Amino acid sequence: MFTGLCHTRNALILILSLLLVSCGSAGRRQNKMLHNLVRKGEYEKAENLVKGKDFFNEKESALLKLLELGMVQQLQGKYSEALKTFEKAQVLSDKLFTVSLSKKVKAAVTNSNFDNYYGEKYERSMIRYYLSLNHFLLFQKAEDAKQKRFHLQASKAVLLEWNSLLDSYKATSGGVVAYKDDLLAKTFGAFVHEHAGTRTDKKIALNLYKEAKKVLFRVFNTLETYNSKSTSFKKDLKKLSKMPLKKVEKDYVARTELAKEFLNFLDQRILSLKKNKKEEALVIVESGFITPKKAKKFDFPIPAALMPTNVGKKDFLSFSSRMLALSAGTIPKIYFELPKVPYQPVIEKASLEVRQNGKVKLQKPLVVVNPLANLASMIMEEKSGSLYAKIGARLATKHITALVAAYGIYKVTKKKSGDFLANAAAALSYAASNKAIEASEKADLRSWSLLPHHYKITTLDLEDGQYELVLKSQRGEVSKSQILGTVEIEKGKGKILSYRML
Repeated sequence: MFTGLCHTRNALILILSLLLVSCGSAGRRQNKMLHNLVRKGEYEKAENLVKGKDFFNEKESALLKLLELGMVQQLQGKYSEALKTFEKAQVLSDKLFTVSLSKKVKAAVTNSNFDNYYGEKYERSMIRYYLSLNHFLLFQKAEDAKQKRFHLQASKAVLLEWNSLLDSYKATSGGVVAYKDDLLAKTFGAFVHEHAGTRTDKKIALNLYKEAKKVLFRVFNTLETYNSKSTSFKKDLKKLSKMPLKKVEKDYVARTELAKEFLNFLDQRILSLKKNKKEEALVIVESGFITPKKAKKFDFPIPAALMPTNVGKKDFLSFSSRMLALSAGTIPKIYFELPKVPYQPVIEKASLEVRQNGKVKLQKPLVVVNPLANLASMIMEEKSGSLYAKIGARLATKHITALVAAYGIYKVTKKKSGDFLANAAAALSYAASNKAIEASEKADLRSWSLLPHHYKITTLDLEDGQYELVLKSQRGEVSKSQILGTVEIEKGKGKILSYRML
């Protein structure tokens, strides 16, 4: 009877595991199809794919469906539809932070794939960016004064709520390496306030540019993108606040070219605003796709405290070692996956060339304001570290249960058929359980896949007229030029121009 129950349990776990693996594989296939369509500019097909019942159809991934849909609508210039979709995503994302007890229990005994996908911190932050951006883009398009006023005020209101979200991140992160502020929130927010026109708004804009300099130093020096000594900066982060600023700058900061360009941009904007001089356009270029999550394997020793004492500990340890294919006398180990985002540096330098009537009027560097993929890489590294012990302990309990069951089969079979067949029967039982546990504990690789790899920005001070914008990029020895489009500039009407380059 015991053996029958054991095989039934193994079968159920195996079926459940196969379902999990199947769902994960299907999600990756759907994302690949989506990326291919977006790369080819077939946005309508991409939207239909996301809206289809097979794309993240499980309720636990409802947020991802909204996020991908909102981005596809954004790429098509459907700003009103994108706005509504991102509003739904924000409401759902906030709501999902109140998780039911049953969901928590289910995730604790299975894995994260069974839990609601809440969104990573940077994903929740980017929802706010696209809400504020779409309101401002609709403000630009509106001809009715009432609609213009509504969307401008709404764009500012989202910025305020975005800042509150980032403040909550700072309050819970302490002195650890984490995503706790956003340079895009500061620079994009500054431009919106700059062109809202009131004296208070201009003061807010100036303060945001100044704050961006502080955030770049205190928070973003943890990234290789901006700091060649980022490893040391991260390692000693808790100590840095107690050190003199000059010592931190000397020993822990080596600014990259991207950091120098960004600082120069901020200094110029601060100087211009002090002189009460506004730029006429903010150009935002979204580059590539964010690096997808990958699975990284870890090993975890089974704690001695979890070893049962009522089955003959010495024999059970020896048996466990054999089952785990480890040499006798060592601590049995188990293996599992955690998500990671491989580090992919920003290696492309870019500038914006402005032409009028075939002549180059202006060329300015595009500064990397939000290396989102690099942030994701750092965040997932820290997150995996905090999940290691929690998931390892959970898995150890599962393996102990499977080993105890296999040990029971071993003892019963040994009396009837001898040691050789007993070992074979136990190994078969544990192998089935082990395979099922491994499959059920696949890393949760869900993510908002259409987010860009990084964001670049610049501002333009131009006279009234029509201009052609050309993106100039250089990667190593290879340089490229790509026409972004034509834009009409009207003095005094701040304009945001957003482009996606794949």
